[in-house]
Amino acid sequence: MEFLLFLVLLIINPVVLCGLLVLFFSYLRRIKNERKYFRTAINNDFFEGRYYIKNALKFGFLNSIITMLLGVELTKQWIFVYMGIMAVGIILSFYVDLNSILLLVFTGGTIGIASLSLFDEKMVIPASLQSFAEIKPGIIFLILTVFYLTKLSMLKSYKQDFFQPKIYNGKRGRRLIRYSLRDQTVLPLIVLVPGNLIHSLIPVWPILSLGGQSFTLFVLPLWISWTLKLWRNSVEMELQKAKADTQQKLVITIIGTILGLWFPITGIFVFIILLLLVGLRFVQRYAKMKRKGKWYAETHDGIRVVAVRPETPAAKMNLEIGDVIIMCNGIHVTTESEFYEALQKNSAYCKLKIRTYEGQLKLAESAIFADSPHEIGVVLFR
Repeated sequence: MEFLLFLVLLIINPVVLCGLLVLFFSYLRRIKNERKYFRTAINNDFFEGRYYIKNALKFGFLNSIITMLLGVELTKQWIFVYMGIMAVGIILSFYVDLNSILLLVFTGGTIGIASLSLFDEKMVIPASLQSFAEIKPGIIFLILTVFYLTKLSMLKSYKQDFFQPKIYNGKRGRRLIRYSLRDQTVLPLIVLVPGNLIHSLIPVWPILSLGGQSFTLFVLPLWISWTLKLWRNSVEMELQKAKADTQQKLVITIIGTILGLWFPITGIFVFIILLLLVGLRFVQRYAKMKRKGKWYAETHDGIRVVAVRPETPAAKMNLEIGDVIIMCNGIHVTTESEFYEALQKNSAYCKLKIRTYEGQLKLAESAIFADSPHEIGVVLFR
């Protein structure tokens, strides 16, 4: 019974619930914007919430095993400051994603404070920062490792259905589309905190005794969030680059964890390397945005596929965002009305000729059922 109560308290964490609430409001905004731009919701399913809970439970459990085996120890002052900063970040995530910035600034500050006493043993650390100086740089790098490892695992499960389109007016009168993917979760991560503060408030809360010292099992709500945006790149290529970038950062944090635990003084140097990589990737991404490339733009040589609604004939035909439908049932189409008329030529079957985003031609066909959307699940410019 006590163990079940502990599990309930593990999951029902205020920061975890706050993240889920913000995600629900973001879902309502997504549905509102889709109906505004496309007169229909592309995906009514609250998949954001489902993946939020699924990822929190799965990765929270797996990573908690790692932190428990390694005996990750954090001070309660550090945890409370972290929770306060991340709670503010989660609330602001409704407007802007600051997760990576806040995490790097906070963890970098902790490593910097800890390094002061390592470089100069005579240096007096202010009492308000003493709890930060007591944390080993390797522990901080382990938290960053969990962050990037979870992000990488989540990135591998995403596809085009999760990217949300938004229409902008181009300089030459054509309408353009920007796609974005924003996802987040909060991992309930079990760590050790010296003392028995929680046990004095909740008697059933477990306590461990190691080396003659008492430790409380505490649930650290590790916020994991990111945003991907693309104007002139395929979804597959954007995901590949995001995964490669995350893998590189993961390798650095793993090295930082190993060196930081055995040689704490090296932590600050490894963190500087991580910051240089983050800065380099930001500059490269900004430079690429300035280069020429294929826009997701309105076209007069066919009709552009803005999005594909799941579980529809269009999804079964493996249509992808950015595709241009040239012919439908043997008829050339350049407008939404022409496409709809061509579909009426055969109400039970549809055959399309398509030019992909990369410029290749392909054929797609599927049966049309009575309950299928009138445009077979293809979302177009309105």
